Amino acid sequence: MPRYHFHVQIGDCFIPDRHGIDLPNLMTARGSEAQVAQASWSCVLSSIEALPNRMTVITDQAGRIVFVLCV
Repeated sequence: MPRYHFHVQIGDCFIPDRHGIDLPNLMTARGSEAQVAQASWSCVLSSIEALPNRMTVITDQAGRIVFVLCV
């Protein structure tokens, strides 16, 4: 199963996801911020969820950007 990483950028601050999460495919990764919240990112995502100018960058296990979500 592929591993996806959900990195978060708020302004100039970049918070890397060093662990990632195994998901069946990219479509699941695109809609899985709720799933990621259940993993090690729960504290980070819940604390920054309401911040403006937040960007989530989803990368595959090779580090390639596969999706960017700007809020």
